[in-house]
Amino acid sequence: MIAKTPCRGLGKQRCPSADSRRNYFIRIGRRKTMEFEKVLKNRVSTRRYLDKMPSEEDIRSILDAALLGPVERHKIHITVVTNKKAMEMAEEAAEKVIGSAMPRPYLYGAPVWIVMSGKKYREGDPCAPLHIESMDANMAQRINENLFWMIGSIIENMCLAATNCGLANCAINTTVVSLLGNTKVKDAVGIPSGYEPLASLIVGYPANPVRERAVRPDRIPVSYNR
Repeated sequence: MIAKTPCRGLGKQRCPSADSRRNYFIRIGRRKTMEFEKVLKNRVSTRRYLDKMPSEEDIRSILDAALLGPVERHKIHITVVTNKKAMEMAEEAAEKVIGSAMPRPYLYGAPVWIVMSGKKYREGDPCAPLHIESMDANMAQRINENLFWMIGSIIENMCLAATNCGLANCAINTTVVSLLGNTKVKDAVGIPSGYEPLASLIVGYPANPVRERAVRPDRIPVSYNR
């Protein structure tokens, strides 16, 4: 089982320390890793999992990949949830919000749920990285909007790291909905006070073999301005 210790917040550092980067590459160097292109092709959204807990070493590698993501001026926190009762509470709360539009399970039986939370700026707050003592409402809104794509980038880092470890994964927003405004469930999941849950992913061993994807040029239109 993964120890129930607080996960590191990401708010006070603009980039991971040299030790964090070094430890990450030492860890991945100890195992047989995929070529990067193969990692990309094997990163698929998996929705069926075995009841088998990933190793602490693999979870640490996934979290280190998060620390290598963009953080900049934002206050971000990661909560690693393996408590089945807390996960069940979140699913029950999500079912009340979503109803029959999408049936359970929302976490698909995955043993690990990683929740990304952030602190949003408000009018009058300082922003030290930008050397702003008191920001206006417009600046606060612009910085908060920037927070979402940064968390998305961190989520993708973790998905790729999980894939590299041989673990299935899937970005999950459905169950995050259950945490919004629900103090009881937020406390049970372990979201720190003052933070708002914004995105999450699930990680575990796939119930079925993962098939390598082919690149489909028609999936996203591309244009060039040369």
